[in-house]
Amino acid sequence: MPRKGFIILLILLSAGLSGCLASLEEQIANGMSKATAVFENEPAETNEKVDNTELYVPRSYTIEEPSDDQNIVITKGSDSFVLFINPNEASDSTLFYDLQKANPEQQWVADKTFEQNGRFGFTTVREIADDRFEVVVSAGGVKMTTISEGSKIDPNMEWMMKTVRSIDNSR
Repeated sequence: MPRKGFIILLILLSAGLSGCLASLEEQIANGMSKATAVFENEPAETNEKVDNTELYVPRSYTIEEPSDDQNIVITKGSDSFVLFINPNEASDSTLFYDLQKANPEQQWVADKTFEQNGRFGFTTVREIADDRFEVVVSAGGVKMTTISEGSKIDPNMEWMMKTVRSIDNSR
């Protein structure tokens, strides 16, 4: 009887683990889909300003000090998001993507590029630890990165792309 119980426990554990994997895959797929839609739509209306940079930041997020025109730190609770703005790069720039892909040994769980109306963007996800993922979104010369739990990848990708797209980098 104990052997049967052990086998049932193993079956339940493996079913639970495969459910977690599907959940992560769904988080990434949903996040990529939403990031694509945000990239292709009109930019979100700005609601914050750091020096001369106007940007969209969700209501419950905070811009940390010191932040400036090119490096902005946004937080929500213990989660931090770093926004990089390169004023020398146009909306069709692939610089951030090229730099990210320069190390062939880095393995990306997800990697998607976008091009529309002369604009270039991308989203990438890389596992860095157990249930910790580096999430990067970019549009032209604007990039945002964070370390995210798997369960937060979908909503993070969406608002991060909204913020990145809200910044006018046509300087």
